[in-house]
Amino acid sequence: MPSQTDSIGTDSTALRVAVMPTMGCLPLFYAVSSGLADSLGMDIALLRFQAQMDIDTAILRGHADIAYTDLIRTARLAEHVELKPFATCHEPLSLISLKTKRVKRINQMKEQMIAISRLSATDYWCDYVLDSTRTNHDDIYRPQINDVRLRAEMIRTGLIDAAMMGEPFATWMTMLGHKRLFQTQRGHAHLYAWAACSTASDSIQKAFRQLLDTAVELCTQGSRTDLMRNILQEEYQLPPELTDTLELPAPTATSDVRPADMAEARKWLDNENAVH
Repeated sequence: MPSQTDSIGTDSTALRVAVMPTMGCLPLFYAVSSGLADSLGMDIALLRFQAQMDIDTAILRGHADIAYTDLIRTARLAEHVELKPFATCHEPLSLISLKTKRVKRINQMKEQMIAISRLSATDYWCDYVLDSTRTNHDDIYRPQINDVRLRAEMIRTGLIDAAMMGEPFATWMTMLGHKRLFQTQRGHAHLYAWAACSTASDSIQKAFRQLLDTAVELCTQGSRTDLMRNILQEEYQLPPELTDTLELPAPTATSDVRPADMAEARKWLDNENAVH
């Protein structure tokens, strides 16, 4: 199992990047593992986390220069620390329902549990699916399960009714027979983002985006299959027998942060704060 962090207290010249086992971080894991980052002259130290709350802590304590997060959390953190979301990517989220539940539609989930991470993109999209199916929010229990892999394990072992889940864990669960009731599409709001702390200059942000976009082009090539399989096993802790057959959506290049997405995140967060 990878250590939670591998760079706090090491060479301060390295670019410290907080990451999670998500689709958006896959190109960066590739860039580091393949030697691409080194070949482009980028010394990157990965800070590995399983939950966005832990990335928040790394940002607030000044441990990270760049972090993978979402626009809702950057809006919250910006009240306490200088933080600039500088690139987004399409990070698909799915609502996965336990296969033993007789649920085919979201509005059949009354009095069931949907695991989320509070005040994050998973919380936002849970609201979205409930509203779009006219499901009363009070009819659904939403336990906070911050660890992204733990959410998958709780579905796998039948400990939770449903969960908002990213890739590759959502596809893993469908391969085990669990049901995908909803998935975000490219036309939806792009909430997941790379954010820069005050220690990451504009030139560093530009170089980092170029590294990610180059990695996206390379890591989808067939010749890289063995390396990608190793990354999914080591960084994402997927079973070896699964990585041979797992068909994931291809990672996408970064894009500029859209003002409309930032406004949507701020609007939702303000509404949540007003309600609670």
